[in-house]
Amino acid sequence: METMLIKSRYKVTHVIYAEKDYAALTAVDIESRDKDEYLLNVYEGEPIKRYVGVFDRLRHCPEYSGMFMFEDALVAMFRMQSGSPIDEVFFKGSKHDWGVRLEFAQELFHLALSMADFPPEISCAAFLSDNLRVFYHERRLAVNYAVKPLAKMNARELCYLAIDQVKKVLLRRFASPPAEHRLLDGLDEQVFLTPVSLYSYWVQSREELKADYEKLAAKEGLSRFLFLFFQNLLRIGKRLLKKKR
Repeated sequence: METMLIKSRYKVTHVIYAEKDYAALTAVDIESRDKDEYLLNVYEGEPIKRYVGVFDRLRHCPEYSGMFMFEDALVAMFRMQSGSPIDEVFFKGSKHDWGVRLEFAQELFHLALSMADFPPEISCAAFLSDNLRVFYHERRLAVNYAVKPLAKMNARELCYLAIDQVKKVLLRRFASPPAEHRLLDGLDEQVFLTPVSLYSYWVQSREELKADYEKLAAKEGLSRFLFLFFQNLLRIGKRLLKKKR
């Protein structure tokens, strides 16, 4: 790629995503001592007016470094995060200790809560899989803010997106204790209008879930298998009975 400088300071190193009127780029600040890396959101045409207002309303986001105009384009800057994409860590068949899953579920619910006051165009984009970054050994999540234009978003949509990510971490498995199934049933059946209500539901559920896992871990091999077998059988029976009604 031909070397491109933005404002004679930010050297573009990679194109993350590009479409009509929008691109997400990585760039290095060549004037900084540590050659700081940024994610640049570049908007042209119609999205400019909308996203000027969006980023003007953004508060309390440590990664946000401001916006500016460059050659008739709007550029919004965020500090770049490393880490692994969430889909490369939590996927069907991935093996993680239950404690690890609970820690990352907490991270996801808390992340949604921390964005409750963000413009939904930003918070919803943050919960797209490509933007969520896992620091596994540190047990934390970070966000790469590639804020591509989306249809009109709202707080309820943020809850849906957060729940979709949580379901990659907390799974319906044979080895799931009853509290995990109840929590996931609630996420499917209840309506969450704000990240605050979603986080409140998690707080009400997590101690019961942790206690269930601890009880399960205390059981020996055959005892654990029989407990899970009958719990799953009971759950399937209840579901079939509910369908007949």
